[in-house]
Amino acid sequence: AAAEPALPPASPESPPVDAAATEPALPPAGVESPPVEAAAAESPSPARSLVAEDASEAGVEEKKEEEEEEEDAPIGDLDAIRGDPGVDAVLVHLGLSALIPRFAEQLIDAATLPLLTVDDLQTMAVPPAAARAIVEAVRAPAKKVVTLNQEESFKVAVHQSKIEGELADHRADLARLRHVLARRRVPESYMCPISCEIMLDPIVAADGHTYERRCIEEWLATGARTSPATNAPLAHLNLTPSHAFKSLITEFLEEMRELETALGDEVK
Repeated sequence: AAAEPALPPASPESPPVDAAATEPALPPAGVESPPVEAAAAESPSPARSLVAEDASEAGVEEKKEEEEEEEDAPIGDLDAIRGDPGVDAVLVHLGLSALIPRFAEQLIDAATLPLLTVDDLQTMAVPPAAARAIVEAVRAPAKKVVTLNQEESFKVAVHQSKIEGELADHRADLARLRHVLARRRVPESYMCPISCEIMLDPIVAADGHTYERRCIEEWLATGARTSPATNAPLAHLNLTPSHAFKSLITEFLEEMRELETALGDEVK
């Protein structure tokens, strides 16, 4: 018999796989494996760390910009932190509007501000120069102006009252002497060009003419800057008492009174 062809040798069988080796190792008894999400949180990725860092820096920059905007805010944007209107007006007038919030926080009002000293303001962190400017603007000048205004108003009122009283008596005297004056020629220089009456307190103006004080003062008080006699512009508004004319007029009126007495005696 012919020899049968030789068969290839049988391939050796692979060794059996250990099932226990392929399974993941379990943690020892009593130890729980960490959750997947927790483990991921404990070890953040580099990309996530960069995002968080950028967000933090952006927040710091935004907060810084907001603080700078508040410091540089104009007066119109400080309505929410305005204090007493009188105090605010003083600070704005002095160019110290940036101090408005500070005074508002301290509850400083218009009645308290004049009582503060430079040292008091410096304890509020007000710069020395600004503190001195506030004290000078609120206290000394205001008191001086009020005092001068009151004194001047009183002097003017007394002066006007005195002039009006004397002028009323003078006109009453002229009315009583009217019939006597009609018999005598009254010198034109004794007459006021404005009132056309014999003067009581003659005053010389810049035009060289003599007027009754009350009349020329009323003329100038209307805003007129021209001569009542010639209508020419006045070089100045100074008024000079004419003592010579006053003496002459006084003597003339005394003669008229004596004449009135003499005429009265003749009638009797």
